[in-house]
Amino acid sequence: MAGAEKLIEKIGADAQRDSEKYWQDVQDKKKVARSKLLREIDKRKTEIEKMSQVAGVEKKKRMAAVYDLEYRKQLLVAKQEMMTKAKALAKQKLAALSDAEYIVLMKKQLIGCASDGTGTIAVAAGEKRLNTAFLADVNAALAAKVGKGEVKLADKPYDITGGFVYISDGLEINVSLEAQLNEAWQDVETQVAAVLFES
Repeated sequence: MAGAEKLIEKIGADAQRDSEKYWQDVQDKKKVARSKLLREIDKRKTEIEKMSQVAGVEKKKRMAAVYDLEYRKQLLVAKQEMMTKAKALAKQKLAALSDAEYIVLMKKQLIGCASDGTGTIAVAAGEKRLNTAFLADVNAALAAKVGKGEVKLADKPYDITGGFVYISDGLEINVSLEAQLNEAWQDVETQVAAVLFES
């Protein structure tokens, strides 16, 4: 019996020693795994911080680009409004010509159109300055210049603002104030835009 007890004690001692050894192995592996995990966490944390910094810089760049684009759009709208106002102001000045200035301008235009001394002009309803006295003066100038002065006033008015429409042989030349302004504006629009849009 004593031999059996010794064997049981030995088995118990061996089991105790083996379990302590396994326990120590588990504890060592746990420490190694924990240390490795902490290193991985630190590494990942550093990567995340770098990514966050890069993302922050990229976000700031994107926001700056968006703000810059919005500023440029608003500036373009403002400059286009200035172009529109400049044209409207030119139209006001043209409409505000004195009767004498207006008649001189229209006479010059009509003499330029009626190179053979003939034709008809249609004016706006209510136009009082381009009348028979005006045509008599233009026809006298045409007779002196080209030997013929037979420009007439059309029976029906045209839907124009100031000026006239010259009609000859089925051809119409729009010499209304609006048409003259548009023509003049095309000539100077590039220059006005260059002044307004220069950086």
